[in-house]
Amino acid sequence: MLTHAGAWLAAKATVVQAGLLAPTPEPTGDAGLPGGFDWSRIGPDPKQVPRSDLFYSLINGALFLGVVAAFAGLIGGAITFGIGPVFGAHILSDRGKTMMWRASLVAIIIGSPVAIIAFFLQQ
Repeated sequence: MLTHAGAWLAAKATVVQAGLLAPTPEPTGDAGLPGGFDWSRIGPDPKQVPRSDLFYSLINGALFLGVVAAFAGLIGGAITFGIGPVFGAHILSDRGKTMMWRASLVAIIIGSPVAIIAFFLQQ
């Protein structure tokens, strides 16, 4: 019984080992060779994207919502920062100040990539 199990295990081990070996490299092809891939025909073309105006509308809408959320956070932080000392809750004042800093940072993070990309596209 053990000899049959040992033979079966040895046969399975060679199959598993053959499956774990690295595959042989395949040629990448060349435009000059028959059947090769012509890489010169590949390139970015925004005209080939269907309904690209929809993509730009979605991105502009997401940026608008981000700016509105950052502005709402800034206003909420300012209100909390101002009301905290009135009620004697200075921890609210500190949290309101932190909220204003975070909202300002979010506004910078949302707004700066658009300006940076526009700058590089105009060069």
